[in-house]
Amino acid sequence: MSQRMLDSAFRRYGVDAVYAPPRGGAPVPCHVIFAQGDVLADGFNSSARISEVRASEVPTMKEEGTLTIGGKTYTIQAARQPDPDRLLWRLELR
Repeated sequence: MSQRMLDSAFRRYGVDAVYAPPRGGAPVPCHVIFAQGDVLADGFNSSARISEVRASEVPTMKEEGTLTIGGKTYTIQAARQPDPDRLLWRLELR
């Protein structure tokens, strides 16, 4: 996926959020897109919330940091960069 396509998707579907690193540090405003949870073998969705954040907005994402969206705060359980160009963070939230 190109940076241009990614930026377009975030303008259209992204919502405002704030990332806060664990154990202090300056909060970082960003935009997130919520994705579907994984579909389990029995056809039900997992309970994990998945979100995606552009690496251009938050270059370093740490597990146990938090994402605040619309007044609700989620803890980052896992942070991965699944695309080969590392343009995107995929986060599992709890």
